[in-house]
Amino acid sequence: MSVALVTGAAGGLGAAIAARLAEEHAVLLTDVDARRLKEVASKLAADGARVAHTTCDVSERASVQAAFTAAEEQLGEVTALANVAGVGMFVPFTELTEQQWDHTFAVNTRGTFLACQELLRRRDGRPGAIVNIASIGARLGMEVLADYGPSKAAVIELTHVVSRVGAPTGLRANAVMPGLIWTDMWQKTSEWLLANDPAHAGSSADKIFAGFVESMVPMRRPQTPEDIGEMVAFLLSDRAANVTGQTIAVDGGVVLT
Repeated sequence: MSVALVTGAAGGLGAAIAARLAEEHAVLLTDVDARRLKEVASKLAADGARVAHTTCDVSERASVQAAFTAAEEQLGEVTALANVAGVGMFVPFTELTEQQWDHTFAVNTRGTFLACQELLRRRDGRPGAIVNIASIGARLGMEVLADYGPSKAAVIELTHVVSRVGAPTGLRANAVMPGLIWTDMWQKTSEWLLANDPAHAGSSADKIFAGFVESMVPMRRPQTPEDIGEMVAFLLSDRAANVTGQTIAVDGGVVLT
């Protein structure tokens, strides 16, 4: 059985992607949240999946290297990588701090870079597959996502680079841009809008999210973590053997590529 490594696996999106990949791979789950990570791993194991888990701060090279080593020792050599770990929250552009900018890029961009580089080094000229989670925020130029959007745009270009490097040996790399998904990130954003934007006074977090869906998504429904998991599973499988260097939106039509 092939081995997949999933970063950010304790979050709603990462957990769903890990669950879908566990249908076809042995999976190493990584995240900075040790408690939630253990819960996700225990649930998947109870369902019969072959899984292991280890904490990992993707912004630190040594931590990323340790995660790959843990995968090799517990499950086998990693041949598939899903870079899901990410941070982000609405902040007005003029209030964005250097610290938040640096932290967002450290996790979203440097973390993806380090994990991709580690897989390429360990595969050493052999086939494999990578999916990097970007975002429709990389295409929208939203003033309140001035750190998040650029960090995810950089992930897309990084994916292009990795696909070029890996193509001669059959190592593929693609990016997925999720649309509007009710995750911890969106819940925190909606709560922030409730507290800081008078236009949303008297509303609720779920109503704010529903309003974004109604105004932005042509198909008039939010996306689900399972929607993204299906695309990631496809791109990491041999069914996508001739697909590399692509960025695919799973967003109900928000971004037309």
